[in-house]
Amino acid sequence: MMMEDASVCTKVLDAEATKLLLKLLGPGNEASVRAEAAAALKSLSAQCKEARKEIANANGIPVLINATIAPSKEFMQGEFAQALQENAMCALANISGGLSFVIASLGQSLESCGSPAQVADTLGALASALMIYDIKAENMRASDPMEVEKTLVQQFKLKVPFLVQERTIEALASLYGNAVLASKLANSDAKRLLVGLITMAVNEVQEELIRSLLVLCNNEGSLWQALQGREGIQLLISLLGLSSEQQQECAVSLLCLLSHENDESKWAITAAGGIPPLVQILETGSAKAKEDSATILGNLCNHSEDIRACVESADAVPALLWLLKNGSSNGKEIAAKTLNHLIHKSDTATISQLTALLTSDLPESKIYVLDALKSLLSVAALNDMVHEGSAANDAIETMINILSSTKEETQAKSARALAGIFEIRKDLRETNIAVKTLWSLMKLLNVESESILVEASHCLAAIFLSIKENHDVAEVARDALPLLVVLANSSKLQVAEEAVCALANLLLDGEASAKAVSEEIICPATRVLREGTNIGKIHASAAIARLLGSRQIDSTLTDCLNCTGTVLALVSFLEGADSRSVATSEALDALAFLSRPVPDIGQMQPAWVVLADNPSSIAPIVSCIADATPLLQDKAIEILSRLCKAQALVLGNTIACATGCISSIARRVISSSNTRVQIGGAALLVCGAKVNHQRVVEELYESNLRASLVHSLVGMLSSTESSQAGDQGNDDIISISRITDETSKRDSEKSTSVICGSNIAIWLLSTLASHDDKTKLEIMEAGAIEVLTEKISQSFSQYAQTDYKEDGSIWICALLLAVLFQDREIIRANATMKSIPVLANLLRTEDASNRYFAAQAVASLVCNGSRGTLLSAANSGAPTGLISLLGCADDDINDLLELSEEFALVRYPDQVALERFFRVDDIRAGATSRKAIPALVDLLKPIPDRPGAPFLSLGLLIQLANDCPSNQTVMVESGALEGLTKYLSLSPQDAFEKAATDLLGILFSTAEIRRHESAFGAVSQLVAVLRLGGRAARYSAAKALENLFSADHVRNAESSRQAVQPLVEILNTGMEKEQHAAIAALVRLLSENPSRALAVADVEMNAVDVLCRILSSNYSMELKGDAAELCCVLFGNTRIRSTVAAARCVEPLVSLLVTEYGPAHQSVVRALDKLLDDEQLAELVAAHGAVIPLVGLLYGRNYLLHEAISRALVKLGKDRPACKMEMVKAGVVESVLDILHEAPDFLSAAFAELLRILTNNATIAKGASAAKVVEPFFMLLTRLEFGPDGQHSALQVLVNILEHPQCRADYTLPSQQCMEPLLPLLDSPASAVQQLAAELLSHLLLEDHLQTDPLTQQVIGPLVRILGSGIPILQHRAVRALVSVAATWPNEIAKEGGVSELSKVILQSDPLLPNALWESAASVLSSILQFSSEFYLEVPVAVLVRLLHSGSESTVVGALNALLVLESDDSTSAEAMAESGAIEALLDILRGHQCEETAARLLEVLLNNVKIRDSKVTKSAIVPLSQYLLDPQTQGQQARLLATLALGDLFQNEALARTADAVSACRALVNLLEDQPTEEMKVVAICALQNLVMYSRSNKRAVAEAGGVQVVLDLIGSGDPETSVQAAMFIKLLFSNGTIQEYASSETVRAITAAIEKDLWASGTVNEEYLKALNSLFGNFPRLRATEPSTLSIPHLVTSLKTGSEATQEAALDALFLLRQAWSACPAEVSRAQSIAAADAIPLLQYLIQSGPPRFQEKAEFLLQCLPGTLVVTIKKGSNMRQSVGNASVYCKLTLGNTPPRQTKVVSTGPNPDWEESFSWSFESPPKGQKLHISCKNKSKMGKSSFGKVTIQIDRVVMLGAVAGEYTLLPESKSGPSRNLEIEFQWSNKEVSC
Repeated sequence: MMMEDASVCTKVLDAEATKLLLKLLGPGNEASVRAEAAAALKSLSAQCKEARKEIANANGIPVLINATIAPSKEFMQGEFAQALQENAMCALANISGGLSFVIASLGQSLESCGSPAQVADTLGALASALMIYDIKAENMRASDPMEVEKTLVQQFKLKVPFLVQERTIEALASLYGNAVLASKLANSDAKRLLVGLITMAVNEVQEELIRSLLVLCNNEGSLWQALQGREGIQLLISLLGLSSEQQQECAVSLLCLLSHENDESKWAITAAGGIPPLVQILETGSAKAKEDSATILGNLCNHSEDIRACVESADAVPALLWLLKNGSSNGKEIAAKTLNHLIHKSDTATISQLTALLTSDLPESKIYVLDALKSLLSVAALNDMVHEGSAANDAIETMINILSSTKEETQAKSARALAGIFEIRKDLRETNIAVKTLWSLMKLLNVESESILVEASHCLAAIFLSIKENHDVAEVARDALPLLVVLANSSKLQVAEEAVCALANLLLDGEASAKAVSEEIICPATRVLREGTNIGKIHASAAIARLLGSRQIDSTLTDCLNCTGTVLALVSFLEGADSRSVATSEALDALAFLSRPVPDIGQMQPAWVVLADNPSSIAPIVSCIADATPLLQDKAIEILSRLCKAQALVLGNTIACATGCISSIARRVISSSNTRVQIGGAALLVCGAKVNHQRVVEELYESNLRASLVHSLVGMLSSTESSQAGDQGNDDIISISRITDETSKRDSEKSTSVICGSNIAIWLLSTLASHDDKTKLEIMEAGAIEVLTEKISQSFSQYAQTDYKEDGSIWICALLLAVLFQDREIIRANATMKSIPVLANLLRTEDASNRYFAAQAVASLVCNGSRGTLLSAANSGAPTGLISLLGCADDDINDLLELSEEFALVRYPDQVALERFFRVDDIRAGATSRKAIPALVDLLKPIPDRPGAPFLSLGLLIQLANDCPSNQTVMVESGALEGLTKYLSLSPQDAFEKAATDLLGILFSTAEIRRHESAFGAVSQLVAVLRLGGRAARYSAAKALENLFSADHVRNAESSRQAVQPLVEILNTGMEKEQHAAIAALVRLLSENPSRALAVADVEMNAVDVLCRILSSNYSMELKGDAAELCCVLFGNTRIRSTVAAARCVEPLVSLLVTEYGPAHQSVVRALDKLLDDEQLAELVAAHGAVIPLVGLLYGRNYLLHEAISRALVKLGKDRPACKMEMVKAGVVESVLDILHEAPDFLSAAFAELLRILTNNATIAKGASAAKVVEPFFMLLTRLEFGPDGQHSALQVLVNILEHPQCRADYTLPSQQCMEPLLPLLDSPASAVQQLAAELLSHLLLEDHLQTDPLTQQVIGPLVRILGSGIPILQHRAVRALVSVAATWPNEIAKEGGVSELSKVILQSDPLLPNALWESAASVLSSILQFSSEFYLEVPVAVLVRLLHSGSESTVVGALNALLVLESDDSTSAEAMAESGAIEALLDILRGHQCEETAARLLEVLLNNVKIRDSKVTKSAIVPLSQYLLDPQTQGQQARLLATLALGDLFQNEALARTADAVSACRALVNLLEDQPTEEMKVVAICALQNLVMYSRSNKRAVAEAGGVQVVLDLIGSGDPETSVQAAMFIKLLFSNGTIQEYASSETVRAITAAIEKDLWASGTVNEEYLKALNSLFGNFPRLRATEPSTLSIPHLVTSLKTGSEATQEAALDALFLLRQAWSACPAEVSRAQSIAAADAIPLLQYLIQSGPPRFQEKAEFLLQCLPGTLVVTIKKGSNMRQSVGNASVYCKLTLGNTPPRQTKVVSTGPNPDWEESFSWSFESPPKGQKLHISCKNKSKMGKSSFGKVTIQIDRVVMLGAVAGEYTLLPESKSGPSRNLEIEFQWSNKEVSC
């Protein structure tokens, strides 16, 4: 109305309807109402300016904004949701001046939004505006989409709320989906697709896609870069398999854009496995997805053949064919393009389809079909091709048949396609199909069409390719020879060329070649060579080559070749031919045949001699090497290589002078697979190198072929063919002599003088490598080392063969390795490592040259290699082989020494290598040395032919023994220990004695050797040396004993005691050096065995006194330090500590602390530390003022000293407060902190323990010194390797300080400094560390600024894990900490598993938590539940139930909500709730009238569970629920309803309904019904009462006494159908027996009858419950059947019987049956009235008998037999009433019982009279057992007087209602057909006028 008439707007404004319309937009209204209200506002604002102002003034803009976002915010769907959004936005645009203003305003308002919810709402409104923005809005005022995009992108902030992000994505989708706005944005399609995927993605995938979108929006890269290249491709492909069609389309479209934009994406799609899902989308995707998928596949196929093969293997062809057939026009075009590059795979169905097209009348498609068939048949299975009836066979047969077509073009195209197939299919060429094709083609050789002749000849050439294999083809083809010869001589060159091609392939057949006349082939072929095309020349050359190859070149053929000039023609062809052409290969083939020796030609000149006569003719052959194709180069090299041995220099000059020849030869050596070509090429390079080595090297450098050449040469080494080619017994061998000097040819028989076969490559490599370091590297990179290694390895297996002949390859291989290993880079290669074991094996062979050069290779390795190389060589066993070469004479290896000098190798590789080996510590300490030591030990024995070996062996053993315990052990096992001991027993010279003792000292430095059984014997010998040996030997013996005493069994042996006295004597009388050694030996002997220290006291002079003298005298500080160390050992014994001498040592020891000799300090402190274990000595030490000196030593980096000082200070500080204060005053804290920052962990732990002792004193902890500790100790805790003990001490220090509030107030440590160090400690495996960390954290979190710090989030996870530790003290600390942060970080606590762990704590019963702590844990959990409902399901049921007992209402509410959600998601959880005591808790909550509705709701849900109702706990709920309903304080209607429902649920259990408490529930429910509740509550209460009265008579009585009967009678007349029906059901149950019969009255019947009548009027049917209630009254109270209301109910019962359902019919039938049973006892007028009323049911009863359920039949029959009715008999007609003369006058007479007879009219119309007369009889009740007699009589005077009669039983008619049929009159006629009467019977309640 407003849009049609603007004046209506004024009326609307006057009526103040604007506010009402805005109110209707609210969420409380129906969607349709809201949409129409928005439409009205839209019209109003569009038509009236005043309306726009009024809407704005009425705060309408926010309302309209909320309306625009309502569909997404409230999850609305459908047309009303869309209309609401669009209408509201249009109204907003009208008010604001247009959509552009709205968009700009919303974008600007985003910055001022104060909460995420406001931001989300604004974004939603912006999305709506962008969605409906159109060209009209654009023309009015254009919006800037780039600015909008920028604004939206800014909303993607870190940790943005989910709702804001969702609305932002919504807005972006609207922006990019709007065609008007998106056209102005770059990459809008890609952005739109990305947004589409984002809306459908989840979690990490969504985040990745958002990052990609931001890159595009910020113009930071292309789509490929935005998606992060291959990672993005992988992501998109993973989305292709999702079920969403829209998501598939977006992902495929993005891939399509990428495949167009970036070539790298094509490889990425393939590598990521994208082809199979793309093919799947071709089959099952949407139309758009199929087209994009086909486009992508086409792009992939066009990009790479490898990718095309992948697409083909993915079965893309069928899908593309389907798209080609059924797709859109665009899809067909795309499919056609893709198939053009893809279709190479056979498919039966496809072949059949294409074959059908081939035979159709569509000429324009035949070329394409033929090409497609060619592609398919080229890969079809051979069985399918040859099997008759298969699709492939039909296709190729069709193509063959087309050869006989009348269309010339079709014939030619078919021949071409067949040629293509036969060229590819070798197997097909060998079948009978080729024969069939051949016959058809031969028929075409006589036609005149040039195109047919060309294509037919081409096809024949293809078929002839397998002429050798297909004898049938050969047999037929031989007949084609004359025809082809004729065509070859054709004047048409193209025909001649194709014929020569066919002839060339035909000559592959031996018989055809033998049958051919040479002149007939040579002449046309030579013509083609001169005049033909390149392809023709190729085949001409092939024809000549095959002809020459098939026969011996004799004089006749030679004469023909000379006459025709074929050789020069071939050479001329080589000059002018394309150097890359195959023709050159064929020409060279022919020349190769011609270059062979020709026997028996007499004086005739061989054809190839022309090359010698014409030197210039060699140039084309050489040019083939430089410029031609590889095949040509191979042929040329093969020819020229035959001249290498005889004409090496001449050939070398020619090659060196030819530009590019050397590089070309190198390329062929590199690329050729022909071994002879490779060896020949290498030989040619060697020839060139002999002439001009520099030229060869330079050209190899310039052409960058050096590395590749080396690769090829290395490949030749491993070639079997190369080895065979190098067999010196081969007549055609290629070889080069190493000796070029004429004077040296007498030495040519030596094995090193001639290099043959593959050895040529080795020698060439060796020569190149010896002059160029870069070549060495390239040889290595080419894999030469592996090949040489393998070659040497193979020689080992051949060496054992009896027919093995040394060819020099082994020593040459070793020589090359030795040269290569001079380069450090090569030695570092992995291949070098693999060669080492082979060289080691070669060292063990018998051949001297092989062993020598193997040693050279090893020496090169160890001299130039890294430490790792030496280790690998040593591990291979090479040292053992080298040892076997030690001491060899020079005369035996003189020739090898010369070769070493030639290649700059060392002369004695064995000595050099071993010396270098044993320099390496790992080798010296490894298995290699252990293997070498026995051999070296054996060399200690004199060897006649190796006199220098013992000396070298001894030096190597000493080298090996130093600092290598494993080698020492091996030496001992090899007998070195016994030998040395035996040697000492012989009293050798001093120098050897010293050396022996030195070696023993080295050996005894190893624990394993000290445990050796021979060690005991060595002790005695060393003690003897102490007593009797020289001064140098005594010192060495003492050092050896020092090492030996490290062994427990030696130290504890009785023989070791013998060393004490001589050692003490040396200590007392020896030189200072000897004293040092003696002290060291005594320390080693007495350490770790305090009881053995007593042995010192047993000697003549007490060692402690000696030590005290040394400490107090002017000895060197070094000796005093050693003496202090011995004191430390001795003071470990309690008895020695208690001596006076020990007490005398205190003062000199303390005095040593203040000396400047640092090394003694540690021993002194350790000695004092031992003394401090004695309390009296500790007091003495403190009295001598040791504290200050000890503190004074805490400087520098002597960390072991600092640790000892810390231990001593800890012992001094325990229980000595004065000492603690003295330490603090002495600056111990400051000293510790100065060292702490760089102290190692063990020292830091000691410092922490020291400070722990100090800060245990509260005064110190609160002091200024302790304040300095906090920050460094937090830093200390960040050390990764800081151990648990240190962590514990450090944490205790911090706790001692920070547990004081005033101390915390003084520190303002940032969270990073004080929180981060505690994070890992909370997860420490040490529970004590965890406890202290949690305790410290709980103190820190009492500070407000730390509670809200973001870093606090990180401590939540560890605290939660501590909760799960099960350790009570840890749990207490963790809960205390979590309480402080629960209000700030509830979500983080939950995400870290806090829900589970808090639940465990709340349920903890052993030990039972204090209530305050329990409430704290519950409070934390409640905070989590209040934060988000997503955590409801994570909390165990028992925990939630426990929370119901909390004193906090918020905790209870959270628990109730969680329990409700949990039950709705998993109904089985209800049982767990009940078992956990939820019912009792809920009842308590209801009694307290708190959270009533929620508690009642949960209680109802629980009691509705069957298993819970069966439990014992539910019984106790009856009385509380009843009291709750009766409680006046219970005001909440919803809570009362839910409580009523709960009671109803309870009483579904029969046992509960029978309890005594149920009576109270009855009264409560009746009272509830009396209070006029809502209809819903009425139904619920009635249902509950139904359950109560169903099982208990007492409940019925209680309901009745409470006035329930009258209440329910009032309710049965309720206007609410459901309430009325439930009331009827309740009456049925209430009066189901006679318990309350006094309350059963006719008024009850009347009320039910009224309800029935009302139901009939309202719906036309009756609810069966009314009838069942009536039946209950009639059945249990017969007196009610004769009442007036009962009679009045009968018509309604009949109507119900007619219109009701089956159940209703049954109930109505039962009611009528019950009433009928009372008729006999009723007054006559009552029974008659009821029977007449019930007679209306006769038709219905008859119908039920016939068609109703079987159970209805008995009662229906019974009723029918009691109801009054009318019998109607209709005589319709008769038949066959004939008589012999005239027509009979027939009538019928009817007699029924005692009634007067009836008679029809007389009919005389013929033998078939037609009466159609009816007769009726009325009965009070149906006539039982009566029969109807009908006589058919004749009134005519002629003929019979009677035609017969029929008797009919009436009972059947009563039951069926209507019966009709023909009845035969009896007696039957004997002469004619039977006489029949057609009669119809009917029984009904209606009287019929007859």
